[in-house]
Amino acid sequence: MQKIIALVIVLFGVGGGLALGLALRPGGASQGPDGAAEEHGAAESTADGHGGGGESEAGHDGEITGERDYVKLGRQIIIPIVKGGKTEALILFDLALDVPSTMIERVHAAKPRLRDAFLRVLFAMSYTGAFSSTYTDERIVEELRQKLRAAARRLLGDEVAEVLILDIMRQEL
Repeated sequence: MQKIIALVIVLFGVGGGLALGLALRPGGASQGPDGAAEEHGAAESTADGHGGGGESEAGHDGEITGERDYVKLGRQIIIPIVKGGKTEALILFDLALDVPSTMIERVHAAKPRLRDAFLRVLFAMSYTGAFSSTYTDERIVEELRQKLRAAARRLLGDEVAEVLILDIMRQEL
């Protein structure tokens, strides 16, 4: 029971620190009418004023797919690393999707299902030991990207170009 309480305290501490860091970062997040931060287009504005994209990109078969945008999932995803029945570390993932600008609202509406699908992928990889020691190995990161992209495409369709891994952080317990 004490380990569970300790884990909960660590999670609240990490969450509180992340929230405070986001609130105090230079430029800050834009505030909506209810005081909550809005997250439309995760990337910084480009010279043409479009968040994260503005340029046309080639699709999988070479045809132009139009303007792209990056939509951040919002909160980080936290995955425990368990060995021998003990949680030895936590891995935090900050993810975004590369999608056509016309899909932004659809992505925002699907965020709960996306988080669930991504959690399933991340837990499955964690259980196989992928994040135990060499979680930044190129093969593991590429496998992770492919599985996350496949999960996003199952929910949103083939217009999802990529799931971007913005940050990976490992916190030893």
